[in-house]
Amino acid sequence: MSDRNRANWEEKLEQKFQDLEAEVNRQTTPVRPFNPNEETQRILSPVATWYQGLHTPAKVGVAIVGFIAGLYILNSILKLVTSVIVVGILGAVLYGLYRALIKDKSSS
Repeated sequence: MSDRNRANWEEKLEQKFQDLEAEVNRQTTPVRPFNPNEETQRILSPVATWYQGLHTPAKVGVAIVGFIAGLYILNSILKLVTSVIVVGILGAVLYGLYRALIKDKSSS
């Protein structure tokens, strides 16, 4: 008798599982695959459209301003990298002086 009850119970459980799985499959929406170029296209497309709509002198002006802004940003990044390198070298020199002058005297 317990084998019949167990088989019946397993059938009910299996049916419940299938019902839940079917309900979940109905409720979920498919996910689009990730495309890294899509975000870039979404940003650059309006800019490209705007730029193409400009007259030739305006295009030249925008290109010159963009070039100058790019050089300014590059200059700022290079200054930042140079500053970090100088601070690192200065820190290493100061640490070496500390070890050579102060630490040796305190251990004596």
